[in-house]
Amino acid sequence: MNQTLRRILFPLLVIVAIAATCAIAAAAPEPKKQPSKDTAKKPSKIPKIEITLDTSDSPEMADWAAKAKRLCEKNYPMILKHLGDKGFEPPSRTTIVFKKKRGVAETSGGVITCSTDYFTKHPDDFGAVIHELCHVVQSYKSEQPPGWVTEGIADYVRWFNFEPEDRRPRIHDIDRANYTDSYQTTAAFFNWIEKKKTSHFVQKLNAACRKGKYSPELFKEYAGKPLDDLWKEFAKSQKK
Repeated sequence: MNQTLRRILFPLLVIVAIAATCAIAAAAPEPKKQPSKDTAKKPSKIPKIEITLDTSDSPEMADWAAKAKRLCEKNYPMILKHLGDKGFEPPSRTTIVFKKKRGVAETSGGVITCSTDYFTKHPDDFGAVIHELCHVVQSYKSEQPPGWVTEGIADYVRWFNFEPEDRRPRIHDIDRANYTDSYQTTAAFFNWIEKKKTSHFVQKLNAACRKGKYSPELFKEYAGKPLDDLWKEFAKSQKK
């Protein structure tokens, strides 16, 4: 190869080599960027509730009330799992008052009032307070649903999500029972719908009640059959 030809080819070879190197670099995938601490997804905030105890009328209930408070705080996220819905701002505080009164417990205006006499005789019945906390979360404002719906929802959360399985209600005389019996009977009916027909039934029903839109037709919309037909099927299943 003469000197002139070498002077021509050498620069061309250098240009080709540079171009090939650039092509390889361009084809190589860019390394994935690791999210910074500031942009990384943060865990969702666990909902909490601030509970004030009032045992001034029954100071002997102070220790029991403190335990009930801890159980309510611990199970509050569970209650919201079943009774919360999109756009709902759950209550952040409530008060539990102990009074020397008849009955078991009641909820009004976000305040739970417990009977000192009852809980003195039934010291294991913390589930009754959980039931009342459900009423705080239900927060029905207008066009109240039937009482059996309200109590059935609260008892569903209590008996089928808080209480141990061996304490769950059993309907002994299904032929005389009805979904309007409320409390444990309605709770067992709602649990059957959840297990056999559609999940999240109670959550959707409760959301409709909170918005003042309860209707018996919701049972067909959510669970596929009219209310009375669902009860007949449930009652039949209890006889087996």
